[in-house]
Amino acid sequence: ESSMEIPGLGAGSLLVGFLILFIIYLIIVGFVLWAAGEIVVGRRVTFGQAFAIAGVGTFLVGAVLFFLPSLLGLLAGFVLFLWIIRHYFKTGWFGAFGVTIMAVIVGVVLTFVLGALTIGLFSIPTISRFI
Repeated sequence: ESSMEIPGLGAGSLLVGFLILFIIYLIIVGFVLWAAGEIVVGRRVTFGQAFAIAGVGTFLVGAVLFFLPSLLGLLAGFVLFLWIIRHYFKTGWFGAFGVTIMAVIVGVVLTFVLGALTIGLFSIPTISRFI
């Protein structure tokens, strides 16, 4: 019996890959939160604090969704994330909501820019197609 295994991909390397992707995710979300906070409420947190908010927010919202996997859990996670932003950005509920909305907008723009750069990097323009 032969098992179909991908050579060189054990549990350890998968864990390392996951951790690398998670750190990249936290850096991007931290940047998005920091930029949104700068736009909406001004200089209230540093990039390091925004990075920590992204980590804490991801962990706590994930825990809420794990224990309450429903629309109610999604709403509770959203309110918890608003409370975290409200607390660390030292703003009110409307300011926290504004930071959240701006974070979504900055995230969408960043996704399109990174996507366009990625497509540009990996596509080779040819003139022969136009002749």
